[in-house]
Amino acid sequence: MANIHFRNKLIVCLSLIIFSSCKHEKVYQATLFDVKVNLNELPNGEKPIFLQRHLKSKKQKWVGGIFGSNQFLEWNEVLYNSAVIRINPQVAPPYDSEFSDYPSQERSQYNFDDVTYINPVKTSFIARISGPNSIGNRFYLFSAQKSGLKVYSIDRPTVIEGDRQWENRDMLKIGPNLLMVDNDYVFNQKTGKAYEITRPGKDRIRGEFAALSPDGQTIAFTTSQQLYQCHYPSGKVYVEPIDDQQLSKIVNNKTKEWPYNYFSWITVNGKMFLHPII
Repeated sequence: MANIHFRNKLIVCLSLIIFSSCKHEKVYQATLFDVKVNLNELPNGEKPIFLQRHLKSKKQKWVGGIFGSNQFLEWNEVLYNSAVIRINPQVAPPYDSEFSDYPSQERSQYNFDDVTYINPVKTSFIARISGPNSIGNRFYLFSAQKSGLKVYSIDRPTVIEGDRQWENRDMLKIGPNLLMVDNDYVFNQKTGKAYEITRPGKDRIRGEFAALSPDGQTIAFTTSQQLYQCHYPSGKVYVEPIDDQQLSKIVNNKTKEWPYNYFSWITVNGKMFLHPII
């Protein structure tokens, strides 16, 4: 009888331990982002509480395989309403994706880098999460909605041919209130709105950020053959060829002189684009 009592007591204790460990973290399933999502919701009319903290393990762990070393692991957690956010990165590839590195078998992730809020009330933020070597860095958007915290993968379908240079880009601050992610999205931190950058095809733009128009609505990219420009609120694209002399200037002098010693801003039907100087 005493053994049964002890066993029942042990089961209760183990249940409490499991419940206690689980209630302090929650795993969220990531879904593909859509610019139509309202990123400025206030759950229950109140500002949600996000907390960031940096942690370091007390014991060393071997990292890096046969050429590795013992290290004290460090990571950055984000908590939502006192619970650690973990994400399941197993996002199903969209039906129109001919080639994709969407993760399939992968542990839930909780190490967040470069946490950046994208609206004034701080209900939504973007974080960079390091994936396996075959995938590299990925960006996720976290938004407190009335229905709860939502997690979105900022990863539009892409078809990559040849080398993988343009497979993973970066998050750049291109204006006082503008963030650009992966050459694919623009986020206005002042309004909390998101926009898709029009692609030339199925791949994301294979080029470097060159300039932002004075009105902050047109982004110009330097590609190998063109000055590719997108008025992102409307999705309209304007392209100017780049000749050999201009390409030489880009290679030899990547300063503010490019592209303004060859192009100037003009307005076409209310939209600003760079046009060759005659």
